Amino acid sequence: MYPWDGKNIYFMGFMASGKSAVGREMAKMLGWPFHDTDDLVEIKAGKKISSIFEEDGEEAFRNLETQVLQDIAAKRQLVISLGGGAIIREQNRALLKQSGILICLTAPVEILAQRIAMKSHRPLMANLSGPELQAKIAAMLRDREPYYKQADYTVVNDGVLNIKQLTSSLFNKMCNDV
Repeated sequence: MYPWDGKNIYFMGFMASGKSAVGREMAKMLGWPFHDTDDLVEIKAGKKISSIFEEDGEEAFRNLETQVLQDIAAKRQLVISLGGGAIIREQNRALLKQSGILICLTAPVEILAQRIAMKSHRPLMANLSGPELQAKIAAMLRDREPYYKQADYTVVNDGVLNIKQLTSSLFNKMCNDV
């Protein structure tokens, strides 16, 4: 029996920490479906996340995110990449803990800033670059740290290992906890 039997596996962490890439690889290893909550929110809303933030605000986005998590938590044997702030709400954390295993991916601020700078569709980081971007990331990480510490497993994705190696290392660690 494995620690994930009858549960979902949730990847949480800051934006650009590699949740989707590692989540997809883990799903492939387990033969389970993979879902990204950001994609599911976009489907539910019928528009891009950047449009939700722009037109409806962050609170509307967080409400949609909670609805998506409620739907997912009712299912089993899924690998899910969570939006970076999905764990902020107590209701979401309770759902996730009750229905699955939480894995937190982390990376140094400098690496996160480099990855985020390469993608222009991050609403919470719009129009930021260089030291300003790093300062915003560091502040948000400090705010979210107590939530990230609640993970069952924490993995550093600093680019030393490729996604396949990182996922294999995590999988082996999880298997050793049996």
